[in-house]
Amino acid sequence: MKEFNQKEYIQQYQKEHYSIFKVKLKKEEKKELDELLNKVGLNQAQFLRNAIQKLKEELKMKEIKNDVK
Repeated sequence: MKEFNQKEYIQQYQKEHYSIFKVKLKKEEKKELDELLNKVGLNQAQFLRNAIQKLKEELKMKEIKNDVK
């Protein structure tokens, strides 16, 4: 039986449960984003999760408005 390797386990777990999201920004945009995130105490992943949540909420509000018409 193979000996347990925690590093391999973590790598496999991350490969199965996470995806990488890459984006190209101009250097000044990246610098500005980093400064803003630092001011509000968020990291890039938290920022993206918040943006996704806000987008979902806005979409839901539009759907509610369309249902009322």
